[in-house]
Amino acid sequence: MSRSLKTSLVAVIILLAGPVMALAADWSSTSMSILHGSDYKLASSEEATILTVEHASGWQYGDNFFFFDLWQPFDKDSGIYGEWHPRLSFGKLTGKDMSFGPVRDVLLATELNIGDGWRAYLYGVGFDLDIPHFNFFSINFFIREDPFIEGESTFQISPSWSLPFTLGKAQFDFTGFLDYAGTEGTAEANLLTAPQLLLNVGSLSGEAGTLWVGVEYQIWTNKYGVKSSDAVDSDENVAQLMAKWFF
Repeated sequence: MSRSLKTSLVAVIILLAGPVMALAADWSSTSMSILHGSDYKLASSEEATILTVEHASGWQYGDNFFFFDLWQPFDKDSGIYGEWHPRLSFGKLTGKDMSFGPVRDVLLATELNIGDGWRAYLYGVGFDLDIPHFNFFSINFFIREDPFIEGESTFQISPSWSLPFTLGKAQFDFTGFLDYAGTEGTAEANLLTAPQLLLNVGSLSGEAGTLWVGVEYQIWTNKYGVKSSDAVDSDENVAQLMAKWFF
């Protein structure tokens, strides 16, 4: 199958699955976050504010997640980047138990990355794991194709997780993701991870609320696939203050 045909098939799956999931959601969660950090690499400014909107939902045959980042929302040099992650559950589609070992379900995983001068199509297989104390732990194994890069496609491995815990009355969530993408054309292999430690503000008074505050620590080696060297520093380590509101 040609690269262009595979890319088109991924786009069709995403476009068809999205409206169905939105209409038939069994559960959903939507939030808006504001983050602030400094020492960003290969960016229009070293210090920046980021506004993020996230949505996750589950439906009869799978799940859905998307987010949009608005870089410097109050600045004339603002930019936008988004990702969409629709998945179809083989267990739900077939009515069969797909669990084995720590695996609870197996899914067809797709992903679209889109931004200013940035595009990537991903498709592969995902696994939902049943790990004690975690709200969720998922890992997706993708073939990754960037239409702006000449050469063969590459791979990407993407785990994500949420681990809630309490200290006294205070409710915390240790959550985040990791993306490791291989070399693709002129783009170097790169790793991006952004773990978050968040506190539910309302829990301090004995009642859980919709506002969470904390920190996200972003680590990105060879950012954008640019090899870090003496001439170009593309390895990013940024602690970002964060406030997140669920609605």
